[in-house]
Amino acid sequence: MIGDSAPGDHYLRVMGAEFGLTFVRRARTFAFRVDRERSPAWLHDAVIYHVFVDRFSPGGGRPFQRPRTPMGFYGGTIAGVIEQLDYIEALGAGAIWLSPIFPSPSHHGYDATDFYGVEPRLGSPEELRALIDAAHARGIRVIFDYTANHVSQEHPDFQAALRDPQSPTFPWFTFTEYPETYVSFFGVRSLPQLDSDHPEARRAMIAAAAHWLRQGVDGFRLDYTIGPSHAFWVDFRAAMRAIRPDSVMIGEAVDTAEMLHSYVGRLDGCLDFLLLQVIRLFFGFGQMRASQLDTFLSRHLGAFPPDFVMPSFLDNHDMNRFLWIVQGDVRKLKLAALCQYTLPHPPVLYYGTEVGLSQQLDVRHMDGSGHPEESRLPMRWGAAQDADLLGFYRRLGAMRRETAAVWRGRRRAAHIDDAGGHYAYLCEAGGRELLAALNNGPGAGRIPLPEGDWEIAVESEGAALDGGDLLLPAYGGAVLLRR
Repeated sequence: MIGDSAPGDHYLRVMGAEFGLTFVRRARTFAFRVDRERSPAWLHDAVIYHVFVDRFSPGGGRPFQRPRTPMGFYGGTIAGVIEQLDYIEALGAGAIWLSPIFPSPSHHGYDATDFYGVEPRLGSPEELRALIDAAHARGIRVIFDYTANHVSQEHPDFQAALRDPQSPTFPWFTFTEYPETYVSFFGVRSLPQLDSDHPEARRAMIAAAAHWLRQGVDGFRLDYTIGPSHAFWVDFRAAMRAIRPDSVMIGEAVDTAEMLHSYVGRLDGCLDFLLLQVIRLFFGFGQMRASQLDTFLSRHLGAFPPDFVMPSFLDNHDMNRFLWIVQGDVRKLKLAALCQYTLPHPPVLYYGTEVGLSQQLDVRHMDGSGHPEESRLPMRWGAAQDADLLGFYRRLGAMRRETAAVWRGRRRAAHIDDAGGHYAYLCEAGGRELLAALNNGPGAGRIPLPEGDWEIAVESEGAALDGGDLLLPAYGGAVLLRR
């Protein structure tokens, strides 16, 4: 049906103006499914480690390649991920989110030419099977990055449509001036967009995803969720659940809270871009007061049902890394991470953030052009890693695994000081009570503790108990446990 608004309209208006694009409005179907589905319990408890495969580890003791630009291939492989499973496990990860592994002409893989294959640069189907098995043996789930909105212009289905308007796949795409002009992802000609409401196109995309669930994959991070219709996602989720009742579907929807809420009951959750913006404003740019952060968290966390999972993250493959925006100040990264790991929803850790990986140039260059590949530089290994930062993330991961249910419990602010940038909050569940205390200010801070016997469980920059107070250095934080 055609309505006054659709998923992604807010995003498209903003981005469309920036890129000078116009958009074709297609009729969209509406659907919902009456069921008693719940998001799998394992997702609520997981720390998710986000691996960009080409940039993570070549494996076999090989060094990364040195392409002419960050758009090239660095040589990371599936075998390299297998070799580093102990490393990932030590971070407390309960799930690995793999960037697209399908055959693709690009380093990022969001332009698949075959949704049933494995990109030979990255490895073989046998190696992928070995990765899934080895991860599962450690109790780690594997989440695929899946793009149902668009394909590569080299995809056989699109090439068939280009050659012959009588091709069965011709109506899968929207041509405005055949064969030269067609609807594509943000006007990028190499990314023709699928009509997710065409019955055969829908069946094809659902069947490919179902294939990977049967191969042992545990779910999907769904790229550009706002592209396909809600009806598509209703059918998609139902089909996946029929194969794997504990599979997960996490959307990437950059939109308003109202539109995100429309995916309740259609997906298991969405990545929390709204929280990301606020975390960056408070910890990264110092443009928000502690009281404003508390108000946002109270309203935001209460706006969605507890079963709608909204994984938090500090950075990802499409934006400046957090360490870049704070100009290398590791204290601020640790403080933001401490807050992230003490929120109700599962944290996502983007590869390299835990060892001080940043970038050389901004993702937005001086000429205004966008270059997300700047935030996808090769992983640091060995002596190049920030060992102190890595140790902190390992302690955070261990703490999160032990206390995930507590952070989803009853929550209240314990102390707010806008002048000093101090913020502390209590969480309680199952007879356990934890306190997160944050000093987002340039000077040392003293935070009064609630009555009781407290001990420091995790600290970022050093913390000390002084009577009934907690002493924190500038941009320092701690998690405390009530004995």
